[in-house]
Amino acid sequence: MKTAHPIGYTEQLFHRSSPVSSEFMVEDNQQYAYFTITGSFDPIDITERIGVLPTECWQQGEISHRTHIERKFSRWSLHSRLERNNELDAHIRDVLAQLDTNATAFAAVSQEFGGWMQLVAYFHLNYPGLNFDRDITAGLARYSLAVDFDFYWLYSHDRESTD
Repeated sequence: MKTAHPIGYTEQLFHRSSPVSSEFMVEDNQQYAYFTITGSFDPIDITERIGVLPTECWQQGEISHRTHIERKFSRWSLHSRLERNNELDAHIRDVLAQLDTNATAFAAVSQEFGGWMQLVAYFHLNYPGLNFDRDITAGLARYSLAVDFDFYWLYSHDRESTD
């Protein structure tokens, strides 16, 4: 027989501020966004054209430190500067603001190499939804950016089991 719990009990189990034992706590959602291009290029050339240092880059032919496999393409990426517990739209706005520091160069590089706005989210607690207002849509269009959604739902109903 299940025990009746007071209103708000479930919410207490799944929030960090809860006084309940940590074995029932769920991590906060983690999310971020970044601008990226890939192709056959020297990342140093991209940096010189744009005048902004990348957050991450590599060159085709290099060996990946993580996988120890040769890279099949070059990549140049600029990540949001925000903490990962911020909403995705805030991360997108931050990346667009960085691109706006040299809009002409970023637009040219994005056109030439097929720029992407990568959205990455690890949903532990809930899915907050996502929509693009006109400012975000205009920013994505200004740089001809495709958008890729890498969303991971990491919540498990097994955590709610009280048996």
